[in-house]
Amino acid sequence: MIYTAICDDNKPMLDFLKGRIDDLLSENDIEHQICTFSSGLDFLESHKERPFDVIFMDIVMPEINGFDAAKQVRKISQDTYIIFITTESSLVYDSFDFQPFYFIPKSKPKIIEDKLRYVVKKLALHIAADEKIMIVGAYDNKRFVSPREILYIKSSINNVEYHFTDGKTQSVRGRLDDVSRSLNSYIFSRSHNRYIVNMSHIDRVDYPNMEIRLDNGEFIIISRGCKKEFEEMYLNYTRNFS
Repeated sequence: MIYTAICDDNKPMLDFLKGRIDDLLSENDIEHQICTFSSGLDFLESHKERPFDVIFMDIVMPEINGFDAAKQVRKISQDTYIIFITTESSLVYDSFDFQPFYFIPKSKPKIIEDKLRYVVKKLALHIAADEKIMIVGAYDNKRFVSPREILYIKSSINNVEYHFTDGKTQSVRGRLDDVSRSLNSYIFSRSHNRYIVNMSHIDRVDYPNMEIRLDNGEFIIISRGCKKEFEEMYLNYTRNFS
């Protein structure tokens, strides 16, 4: 369930946004609950009680503007997706201080709807990429981890080894091919017949030397057989997540 807030002091705009966002979330198979607010202060009180996963926020509002509200949001929840919607297109660069997911200028309804459609589709990819991964260990012990926790996965004889961001590893019985089919292809890519890499942890790719540098300083090799597919998948990743 994705807990979503829409905050805009203009009632007709608030109703329009609620209707379109509700439809688009449903079209993208995102189970959701939407709460609407015409006051930034009322929104913040609700967010403090139960943080929202996604926020569509007007910037120019009385009592407290969208930027000041976003500042409070970031103190409570770093992972909340914030989408600013405003008539003031000149504020787009100022909005970067609050790590927005997207910035939608208010314009004609058709233009806003097209922008919302693009944003919700992209949002669906990010939400899917954050879904927990189940790792089945010895004696069928199950562990659920966030994709962000995994750096890479390596095959080792009849086992696969999960390498995590905290430096720990976990070895489970299985084949890398089976693991690969169960992972989100927008986040994980095969770079070698022995390696699957989490593209969100790539620091840089050195194609001449056929290696990947991860953000923890480790290097993962790229095989010639996987190079073309990896290039395509990493390019797709950067388009959707960078």
